[in-house]
Amino acid sequence: MQNKGFTLIEILVAVVIMGLAYVAILQSFSLSSRNIAHLDKERTSLLVNSLNFEQQLLTPEQLNNRAADSGDDVMVSGAFYQLSLIASKNNTFMTLKLDKK
Repeated sequence: MQNKGFTLIEILVAVVIMGLAYVAILQSFSLSSRNIAHLDKERTSLLVNSLNFEQQLLTPEQLNNRAADSGDDVMVSGAFYQLSLIASKNNTFMTLKLDKK
């Protein structure tokens, strides 16, 4: 008579394989979440540095006075850039755009 079903050894081997796969998946998720957190910090730092750079170039009064002007040349780290003021459609937000010459 043939026995149908799995032996205890077969079940234990399957459980060990599933456990190893589970550990590998958890490590992958952990590494991904660390990378995402690191990229988020870098993006935040880049945004803060960009805003600081804009504030150092022009004061708010200068921004208002130059709202219609654009095309000023600026030298940054030995390279020349064309500075343009970009305003939102309703003029509630302004930013500076640098185009390398």
